[in-house]
Amino acid sequence: MRAGQIKVLLVEDDLDVAAGIGDYLEANGLEVDFAANASEARAQVARSPFDLLVLDVNLPGQDGVSLCRELKRDHGLATPAIFLTARGGLQDKLDGFAAGAVDYMVKPFAPAELLVRIRAICAHVSGPSGVMLDVDGFRLDVHGGLLSRGDRQLQLHSTGLAILQRLMQAHPRTVGKQVLCQGLWGDQTPESDPLRAHIYQLRQAMLDCFGEAPLTTVRGIGYRFGSGS
Repeated sequence: MRAGQIKVLLVEDDLDVAAGIGDYLEANGLEVDFAANASEARAQVARSPFDLLVLDVNLPGQDGVSLCRELKRDHGLATPAIFLTARGGLQDKLDGFAAGAVDYMVKPFAPAELLVRIRAICAHVSGPSGVMLDVDGFRLDVHGGLLSRGDRQLQLHSTGLAILQRLMQAHPRTVGKQVLCQGLWGDQTPESDPLRAHIYQLRQAMLDCFGEAPLTTVRGIGYRFGSGS
C-alpha cells in the first residue's frame, strides 16, 4: 500500500455491484478489500486495519445496520462507516446514523460521489498521521503495526496487531474471548486454544520492550487492555 493511500473495506453481497465500485475506487488510488456478508466483514476487520467501511444495508443473514452497531458498540471499532442502501426514507437514515455511520448514500449513486465522500471523511477523521490509538501511555500506529511508549517501539506481527487494536479500541471495557476468536479466525477457529498462545507471546514481547504488558485476563470472560481490576 502506498503511503497515504486510503484503505476501504467494501461489504456488498452483489458481486457485480461490488466489482464495479471496487474497480472505480482502485482506479482512483484507493485500496479496496471485499466481504460478502457480516461474518466475512468481522474477520476482515480483525485481520487488518481499514480507514473506512462501506456497508450495504441489505446483506444476507445479518444486515449492515446491525453489523455496524455490533462492531461499534460491542467491539469498540472506531473506523468510520458509510451505508449504501436503496431505502432513502428519513427513519432509515436515522437508524443508520444511530448505528454509528457517518454517512448514508441512497442507490443509485455515482461512484464519483462515493469517492469524494470517502476522501473527505478520511481527511477529517484520520488527518495526515493516519490511524493512531493512545491508551495509558501506549500509542498504536495501526497502519504501521507499531506499538510505542516514550522512545521505545515494538513492531507487531499481524495477529498481535489485530488483538491490540481490538483491545485498545474497547478500552476500558473487556473484550470476550469468543469475540476475539471470531474476529481473528471467523467460523474456522482452531480446536486448540491459539488465542491464549498469541496473548502470551504478545505479553512477552511487550515485557521485553517496555518492561510491562498491561494485558489483563478477566477470568471466564476475556481480555482487557490495562492493569488492575
